[in-house]
Amino acid sequence: MSNSRQQKTKQAAIVLAAVAILGAAAFWLLRPTVAPLVPLPPVTIAVPQLLNSAPMFVANAQGLFEKAGVNVVNQPFVIGRESLKSMIDGKADLALVADTPVMFATLAGADVVILSGISTLPRSMRIVARVDRGIHREEDLAGKSVAITPGTNLPYFLDSVLQTKRIPIDAVKRVQLNTAEVISAIQKGEVDAAVVFEPFAAKLHADMGDKLKTFYAEKLFSMRFVLVGKAGYVDSHPQEIQRVLRGLRAADAFISADPVAARRMVGAAIKVDDALMVKMFNPQDFDVSLKQAQLLALEDQTRWAMAQGLAKPGPVPNYLKLMKYQHLEAVSPEAVQLVR
Repeated sequence: MSNSRQQKTKQAAIVLAAVAILGAAAFWLLRPTVAPLVPLPPVTIAVPQLLNSAPMFVANAQGLFEKAGVNVVNQPFVIGRESLKSMIDGKADLALVADTPVMFATLAGADVVILSGISTLPRSMRIVARVDRGIHREEDLAGKSVAITPGTNLPYFLDSVLQTKRIPIDAVKRVQLNTAEVISAIQKGEVDAAVVFEPFAAKLHADMGDKLKTFYAEKLFSMRFVLVGKAGYVDSHPQEIQRVLRGLRAADAFISADPVAARRMVGAAIKVDDALMVKMFNPQDFDVSLKQAQLLALEDQTRWAMAQGLAKPGPVPNYLKLMKYQHLEAVSPEAVQLVR
């Protein structure tokens, strides 16, 4: 064999050896942190069928909970307030919900702890107004009727917009309806305006087009979803909690790596066609983490609720004590960014 062929053979052997070493290293780094994965009881999670729940839908579609070693049973709901009630009532182990219902539940004395943030959508919520009612700017809302869903973050959003535009809060007639009724009322002209969020907002725009004027307020408000549970359940099921969080973190990574595939999975889950999903879906809105901004938002909403007589006046709760950050920290230390 010539020196040249011997040299090529040696190089090939070195490359093969390097590939084998890298493969072994990758296997070692990516191995499950709990080995072997002992079967655990199923975890029932109450899930609003909303864009905000995207990491949950991706984890389901990709089998990421199974890979993390946990059997997750999904319990679907229209909005987060309903999913939170299911968890509080003991019908679900965990729930996805916006932060405002969590705030109200905490002030009412409910046993609720926060495990992680799931999503932060700055443009999901908006005010839609009928142009035929003479509403062309936010100031035109004075004297008009606005549909909202009580017990959610919709009233807080409305008040934030009104205060910023120096419109007296009592200058607007609030019509309290459930989510389906809000959509129907604005379509039928039973109200002049409404506070809505995705995917209902996109469907409304597709249906009514230029009959609606839209007012965003992304600098004032972001719609934050969190994963919550009861303290007793969380404390007694640490393995299940951490495996759920591991599956959600893996979903986060998938959304970042393949946003188009993730968008289609979420669209299929919430029954929204891809043409609308393109307008709604931003992969940067999804982040399974705990951050200081989440605490500040809860505190701001608490002060608002007390000022509006929606909660008894008193000291603002220490929401840091309600955050069971240790489980997320055990899974992904970098995902916890709280001042402690």
